[in-house]
This record gives sequence, structure tokens and C-alpha cells, in this order.
Amino acid sequence: MKAEVLILVSVSAAFVLFGACISVVIFFRAREKRVIRRIQKMLDDAIDGRFQDKHLDETGISAIENTMWRYLCDNEMAYQKLSREKEQIQLQISDISHQSVTPISNIVLYAQLLEEWLARQKSDGSPEAAGWTEAIREQAKTLEFLVESLVKLSRLETGIIKVCMQKQRIQPVLWAVQQQFMPKAEQKGVRLTVEPTEETAVFDLKWTIEAAANVVDNAIKYTPCGGEIVVSAEAYSFFVCIRVADQGIGIPEEEQASVFSRFYRSPGVSGEPGLGIGLYLAREVMKAQSGYIKLASREGKGSVFSLFQQKKRLKI
Repeated sequence: MKAEVLILVSVSAAFVLFGACISVVIFFRAREKRVIRRIQKMLDDAIDGRFQDKHLDETGISAIENTMWRYLCDNEMAYQKLSREKEQIQLQISDISHQSVTPISNIVLYAQLLEEWLARQKSDGSPEAAGWTEAIREQAKTLEFLVESLVKLSRLETGIIKVCMQKQRIQPVLWAVQQQFMPKAEQKGVRLTVEPTEETAVFDLKWTIEAAANVVDNAIKYTPCGGEIVVSAEAYSFFVCIRVADQGIGIPEEEQASVFSRFYRSPGVSGEPGLGIGLYLAREVMKAQSGYIKLASREGKGSVFSLFQQKKRLKI
């Protein structure tokens, strides 16, 4: 009888202990789920831009959740600081652009007036003076181009300018490049061939024309008289490529990784006019459109620049 009682008590105790263990497991599992849901909500709010810095009771929250909360608070503060800095940069860029336009325009205007005055003089005048006024006008144009390019770069890099991407035909880009650079190519004696295309892609028309124009301008600059530049388009599985192939001087292999850097000028073309901005701007434009630019070149054999844009909008 006594043994049966002991067995019954032992079994009861085992059931009680088992029930207690189950309850503890259920409690901690439920607590873990609540913590995971709170962390998930924090992350979702942060992703959607709705995260708010609210006070949390550290005694009633897990260390992981509290660490995540502090991280998101710091991240939100950093994002707000970055937004304020972008606004300040935008104001400074606008001010620089506005303040620079008038002086540069005046320099160009006065140089033209001086040239006209020299042309009206009865005497032969000084040929040096005519050369000086021409130099003033050319340098003013260079300065104007530099300011405009720096403003564009700064706005792209800081996200002030947003590309407006939509699915459209590539042909208008090629037409714009042909219309803009055909006179310059003919003047230098370079044959510019633009092949028609029916391909479509997802891109910003204005900025893609800007990128392609910078590449074609470089091609004309470094292609000798009698050479040819071919602009074409080719479709791949996920991208459409605008290809600019020239018969220029080519780029040494050791310099090819640097040509897309800001202000980079190859030592071999240091005597040529240029600022080292065009290819960098082209790369930034393609990057902003989730595309990329690729270079294939052999020294003395010419270069091929390929601008890749999405064939259709990819969901990332």
C-alpha cells in the first residue's frame, strides 16, 4: 500500500513537473514571438520611413530588441542629418550656378564686342589683339562648360536630380547625337555613322542623350581625320546597349580603369582640350538608371564604349 502511494506521488510529481516545463517553454516561445514581431515592425517602419523614436522600457524588453531599437534610432538621426546636408548642398549649388552665369556671359559678350571693335578699325590693327580676344572667348566657354558640368555632377551624386525612367525607343537618342555632332565630325574630317534601330529600353531620355553625347564627343576628339565613328544599338537578354566605336588613338590597358574617374586625363592627351568630366558623368548617369558603361580598347586601334540600359524594368 505504501509503495503504491509512493508511485502515485512520483507520477503526479512527474506530471506536474512536465506541465511546468511545458508552460515555461510555451511562455518563452510566446515571448520570443512577441519580440520577433516587434523587431519586424521596427524594421518595416524603418523601411517605409515611418519609424519613430519612442521610449521603450528596457526592463521589459529583450537585449536584442533594445539594441535594434537603438540602432534604428541612430540610423534615423543619421538619415535626417544627411537629408539636411543634401538640402544645404542643393542651395549652395543653385547659388553657385546663379552667381556664375552672369559673369561668364559678360566675359563672352565683352570679348565679342572687342572683336567687333577691332574689325571696324581702319588700320590693320594688331593680330595679337584679335588672338587675345578669341582666347578670352574660348576660355570663357570652357569655364561655362566646367561650371555646368560640375552642377550636373553634384546634383546627380547628391540625388537632387532624379532620373525619370520609362520604356521608350532608343532611336531618339541616336538622332539627337547625330544632329548635335555631325557638323563637328565633318569639320574635322571624321565620318560619323549612326545606324537606325527599332530597339526599346527603360531609360531617361534627357540624361541618356547627355551620356551618349559625352562619349561621342570624346570619340570625335581623339579620332584622326579620315577615321570613322559608328553609333549603333544592340539588344541582349536583359539590357539594350548603345555602342560607340571609333578608330581613334585607343586607351592603354593600364589606364582603362581610370578613364571613368573624375578629372582624369591620360598623360598621352594632356595637350588636348578637355576637363576629364565627360566619361565620369556618363558613368554616373548610367549608374543612376541601374545600367552601366563598359570599355573595350586597344592602343592605336580605337575604342568601343558600350552603354547598357535595362531592356525592361527589373524588380529588385
